[in-house]
Amino acid sequence: MKIPIRFKFFIVLLAFSLGPLLLARAFTGRTADSMVRKLSAHTRSELLDIVTAELQHNAITLLKIMESGGQSMVLGSDSIAHLALTVLEEAPPHSSKPACYSIDFYDPEAMPFDAVESPEYVKLTRSGKAKPMMVSFGQPAIHMAEGVDDNKVAGQIRQLERLTPYLRNIHDQLESYGYTMQVSLESGVMLTYPGRGGFPRAYDPRQQEWYKRSRKSHGHVWASPVVEPTTKLAVTTFATPIRDKNGRFLGTVSMDIPLTNILHATSLKSKWSEDLKTYMVVRHPREDGKEGLLIVAQESYDDRATRRWRTGIKAEWLAENEPETLDKLVLAMNESENGFLELPFNEKPSVCAFASNDHTTILLIAPAQVVQHLPDQVVGGIDSLMDQMRNISFFISGIMLIVVGVIAWFGSQAITRPILGIAAAAKRIAAGDFTVHIPWRNNDERDVLIEAFNDMVPKLEEHMLISKDLELAKEVQRLLLPSNEPEFGGFDLSGGISYCDQTGGDYYDFIDMNSRQGKALGVVLGDVSGHGVPAALVMAATRGQLHSLSQIPLEPHVRIRTINDLLSEDLDGTGRFITMFYLRLHENSDKVTWVRAGHDPAVWYSPAADSFDELNGDGIALGVLPEFQYDSYNAKLAGGDVLVLATDGVWEARNTEGEMFGKQRMLAIIRENAHNDAVTIRRAIMGAVRAFHPDGQEDDIAVVVIRKL
Repeated sequence: MKIPIRFKFFIVLLAFSLGPLLLARAFTGRTADSMVRKLSAHTRSELLDIVTAELQHNAITLLKIMESGGQSMVLGSDSIAHLALTVLEEAPPHSSKPACYSIDFYDPEAMPFDAVESPEYVKLTRSGKAKPMMVSFGQPAIHMAEGVDDNKVAGQIRQLERLTPYLRNIHDQLESYGYTMQVSLESGVMLTYPGRGGFPRAYDPRQQEWYKRSRKSHGHVWASPVVEPTTKLAVTTFATPIRDKNGRFLGTVSMDIPLTNILHATSLKSKWSEDLKTYMVVRHPREDGKEGLLIVAQESYDDRATRRWRTGIKAEWLAENEPETLDKLVLAMNESENGFLELPFNEKPSVCAFASNDHTTILLIAPAQVVQHLPDQVVGGIDSLMDQMRNISFFISGIMLIVVGVIAWFGSQAITRPILGIAAAAKRIAAGDFTVHIPWRNNDERDVLIEAFNDMVPKLEEHMLISKDLELAKEVQRLLLPSNEPEFGGFDLSGGISYCDQTGGDYYDFIDMNSRQGKALGVVLGDVSGHGVPAALVMAATRGQLHSLSQIPLEPHVRIRTINDLLSEDLDGTGRFITMFYLRLHENSDKVTWVRAGHDPAVWYSPAADSFDELNGDGIALGVLPEFQYDSYNAKLAGGDVLVLATDGVWEARNTEGEMFGKQRMLAIIRENAHNDAVTIRRAIMGAVRAFHPDGQEDDIAVVVIRKL
């Protein structure tokens, strides 16, 4: 049987057309699968970091909100205490209007006309459910302890009622935490705002812990968590005493704040998961001598005993049965003000994010599966999208089988040649060849893809170089700094640094020196002009010269002069320089020798005389003028004396109002902590600077502390 040539020609054309198409599809399919696997892994890792950082940011934000609320309550309670003293010193007003008592809220006819159910003020039922309670924002309610004679306190009640507009105004100005305000007097009379009922007959504010502590205090008091008698909620109480001009105690102003509202547990759970745990903890020594985490507040107290207002809430320790988890958490909190760790909690993999201030720590604990939910969901979406794309690809391929039979192999070659060329060019880029350039022109939309590819290559190369520079800079900075604090006879030393960018120009070091007088230690603090990789490289060169000369017995001024000559030659024409303070110590000796090269003088504090001095001296910055003659200076330290070397990032730090931190604040911190070890003094200085500008530092900060033993 003869086959017509037109069919043979069609078969040949079809074979030549489909062959390259099928090969190209197989190649691009394998490449796409590989890219999807890499993209999924990278996307999951990046999203996991983002979600974990968001959890840490929530802890930091919650701590800031708590601190802001605490400051507002301090101002509010001070204002109420001052106003309460004023009205108590005035004559009772004449009023025919009867006072509103807490028991009136049991009687709908006696209840204030403006009493409403407020979602911000809830009470727990016997079943443990939260139910809105009736409160009055128009007037407060009066509660009297058992045995109090109404006639004897009628005048005080009318006096306290004068506070109503002020209480309402302060309540409106403060952010609502579902809190209540009370003014309790020694006579047994208590005014509460917003007005509400539910106080047990036996409730006497004078017998409560916060009242007793306030009676003995002349300042603000934060009481331990208790059960509020009207709501059965766990609350913490903030109290301020009311005293007359002679200091006589008249009563106290108190605010009850539900712990759940302080911790914003509801909003965080809606954002994350019902399994998220929120705690406020403090680091506190345990009975075994180790440092533990004492729970100050938590989102819920489920023990039935806590529903009894007469019974206090027993203090709890976090992770009491998980010592390894506890030790890691405490160590991380001691090393950083905020952060996160992946740890098992209650035998479940969890992510713990924390933020601390000088007193407390906010701790968020979420199951690992909650944190990983979004990355898993996104990666699953990518995989699902790729499956859909594969299905669509198969469908289109079927249609193309028909189209290719008509268009033949010329069209297939014209289409696949640029795509294969781009794929080949991409492989060359992956191999490190950034000279790739696609010269083809097709006079259609494919030229847009080719131009975009050609524009991408040099930008990709530039980004790769920048990435390598940053990695190099980070490594240089890491190598510049000492790995641990030195142990040197007769002295306690500590150094630390905080950069405002990824890399910086500040530098400190402890160098074992060869000296004619015996074992010596060189203490160095420097500041290179500028930031970034160039500053890091200059500092690396300076450090190398210091260490290379360390075993040569040279006097400090000769050593610094030698380094200046070398740097002046290397930095000529660059406009860069480095200021340095170099100090030499001898083991178990009270003598110190130093050279000052354009840097601020070291601060010298004598606790015995309670006086400050400076280690001054003449000398210009290194790298500016070759053959400059530097001078060495000497002094003798007494036991307990403290030397502090710092860069200008400390005293030139500015707060949000533009005020500078200044040297006087630093001197006050040194005087206050002079009895502590060097590490504590250094951390106190750097911590105070960080707290002074909470929006982020604008310059590098380096501090070295030397304490004579």
